[in-house]
Amino acid sequence: MQSYTYFTAKDFIKREINSFEMNTDTVIDGIDDAVFDPVMKKVICVFGGDAAVAADGKTIKAGEVAPGTDKIRILGAPFVKRSKYTFGDLVEIIRRLRDPDGCPWDRAQTHESIRSNAVEEAYELAEAVDMASDAKMLEESGDVMLQGLFHAAIAEDRGAFSFDDIVNALCTKLVFRHTHIFGDKKAADPDEALKNWEAAKAVEKGYASLDDKIKSVPVTFGALMRAYKVQKIIKKTGFDFSDVSGAVDKIKEEVAEFEAASGAEREKEGGDILFAAVNALRMAKIDPEVALNGTTARFIKRFAYVEKRCKECGIELSAENIDKMEEFYQESKKLTE
Repeated sequence: MQSYTYFTAKDFIKREINSFEMNTDTVIDGIDDAVFDPVMKKVICVFGGDAAVAADGKTIKAGEVAPGTDKIRILGAPFVKRSKYTFGDLVEIIRRLRDPDGCPWDRAQTHESIRSNAVEEAYELAEAVDMASDAKMLEESGDVMLQGLFHAAIAEDRGAFSFDDIVNALCTKLVFRHTHIFGDKKAADPDEALKNWEAAKAVEKGYASLDDKIKSVPVTFGALMRAYKVQKIIKKTGFDFSDVSGAVDKIKEEVAEFEAASGAEREKEGGDILFAAVNALRMAKIDPEVALNGTTARFIKRFAYVEKRCKECGIELSAENIDKMEEFYQESKKLTE
């Protein structure tokens, strides 16, 4: 006898029920006129409008189920025969790629070999957000998810941890840190919610001092991001400029020290300039990574204009033509944001 999952119509449409097994049949019973529309809307959303459904003694597509049908049986099928997939399918696909007779490239990967991929995918997702592209965000969010699951597959092969362990750890973290949702704390605004999160995190991580919290900032962060994170932690002690103007004055001071320095000292003073600049941006509520990426993108666009104009005028891109190149660059600034 084929196994199946049974739901009453009212249970099926509950928000907290979001995970369904599509390899086996799903039976939904007690569908009356009051719940027909929400039941079928969820069926089509989850299983797809072309999913095979047994209803009233015949097999039809989910999108063809007519009002008045009080019971349906969504026929299970392996993922290779479906147009809709679940998280479980994703896990199975990744495992299949790592099988002994799976994809040679996927089987050859290690935690170290795919380490940089997570960073690249995260930046591509950030770019999709900047582009305000839903299609791009959908694609890149999936790529970011894949990186974590790929590490889980490699770890599972080593007997270290599994996909389920990752999900369990993440859910445990979310419940534990949201004490204002799942506990007895209250949060009237985002700042208070963040304060509760940070307090719960400190307990979870066992931070005994501020130094412990600072040292938890990954050294693998980009230099700007690491400086930004450390400064945000220190700010909470009150060790900060009173306003942005003080931070800007510090930049000027560090620039003067850089100009007066020589040799190895210049590297140190150069770092101080960048650290001071991050401080000023942070106080102005500007993410330095976003700001610098924006500037770099504009520079690339403007210099492309310089190259185009030089080519039109038969001018070589070289130091000898710096005055003309600067003229074109200033032109480009009027044409770009």
